[in-house]
Amino acid sequence: MEMGNRIKTLRLAKSMTQEQLARALHVSAQAVSKWELGGSLPDIQLLPALSVVLGTSIDALFSLTDESRLARIENMLEDRRFLTQHEFETEERFLQEKCMEGSENVRAVLLLARLYCKRAGEYRALASPLARRALELDPQSKEAHTAVFAAENGAYPDWNVSNHSETIAFYKDFLAHHPEEYGAYLWLLDLLLADGRCGEAREYAGRLRAVRESFNDELYRGILCKQEGRIGEALDCWAAMCEKYGDMWQAWASRASELAKLCRYDEAVADYERAMSLMPHPQLTDPVEAIAQLCELRGDCAGAIRAYERVVSILREDWSITQGELLDAPLRTIARLREKLAAEAADV
Repeated sequence: MEMGNRIKTLRLAKSMTQEQLARALHVSAQAVSKWELGGSLPDIQLLPALSVVLGTSIDALFSLTDESRLARIENMLEDRRFLTQHEFETEERFLQEKCMEGSENVRAVLLLARLYCKRAGEYRALASPLARRALELDPQSKEAHTAVFAAENGAYPDWNVSNHSETIAFYKDFLAHHPEEYGAYLWLLDLLLADGRCGEAREYAGRLRAVRESFNDELYRGILCKQEGRIGEALDCWAAMCEKYGDMWQAWASRASELAKLCRYDEAVADYERAMSLMPHPQLTDPVEAIAQLCELRGDCAGAIRAYERVVSILREDWSITQGELLDAPLRTIARLREKLAAEAADV
């Protein structure tokens, strides 16, 4: 029996409604409904309380099929800010076993990669405040500066540290074997442009157009112009892109991103807003998050708070997200910005 059906059966055996179970666990009734319908799985931290409320053991509740276990890991990676050491090691062992089976499990391979990426991100998040504190304690410490950059993906001036040659070589080889994979050209172009390899980028931009025409043609033509110092021509390319693909939110969001990189913040915000007005529901939050960051960058903490509140609203209303890190992250940022506003008001 799948876990959702098991939860429903045990709940009904206890003569409980979804609302009663939700209250007992301090979650929403919508979350319980999604568990029972198979749309999501309970967070691992809820299992002890869930097993007690339903009068069963965790083992009995949590005897999942491989597919359900993979789905639970996927939810964990998206919903949790930090994993415990036990959770990490348990899921690592399971995924390693799946990867070593006769026919390689593609989903398990990807999830294991994502698990390691998440762990790396967790350690960087833990390292960041410590590295900053070390620098405050010893302002002349080169090692502390290095630690801040390592934790926060700082920009290094040294070519031997900052170049992407190995990843570029991987994507070139990948495209040699998969020349019709449109998305791979975009990843490669971004890497080549980041390294200033404009000649090669121009070649792959041509190959991209040969696979499929899209707004990306004018986007990357403009980025190439920008890289070569021809800002006016870059702006013309992006204007042509938005005129030709004016009904596509992606075109406006892409131009907004490039305008932000040029410090043309007001124009960027306007384009991000245009992108949101064109985007169908359920909407992505990326353009609004960018607006929030630009507001804070310009010193408009109140505007940033409003933008992050929009992010929260989209997550709740469009995606029915009521808990987890996707929701907690903007809520933490709102709290930080409110504290900042209060401190500024106190100093006046």
